[in-house]
Amino acid sequence: MTDGQLWLDPTRARRGGADLALAGEAVTARRAAEGGAIEAASGARPWGRDDIGAAFERNYRVIEQTVLRAWAGVGHQLTELGGDVVRSVDASVQTDGASAARFGRVTDQR
Repeated sequence: MTDGQLWLDPTRARRGGADLALAGEAVTARRAAEGGAIEAASGARPWGRDDIGAAFERNYRVIEQTVLRAWAGVGHQLTELGGDVVRSVDASVQTDGASAARFGRVTDQR
């Protein structure tokens, strides 16, 4: 902001939003690939099935599911946020254009 005014480069802001959405898709894809491998590996319970392995399983499974859910959520939210940025830029540009047109009509009536 400069002198109380907001300057928006719509092309750059749209590109930033699109990049953010792509980053979210990349996070989601990585979660699917790497997170799926983690789930598959832990499903085999490599820590064993004895008492110590069972205790580990109880504690580990809750943490694993929390981390994997959060990982998926981050990807989803980044993707949505990127789309929201693009829609917000478009709405701002449309509003600015409409306001300029109305303002132009008001000054033409003098």
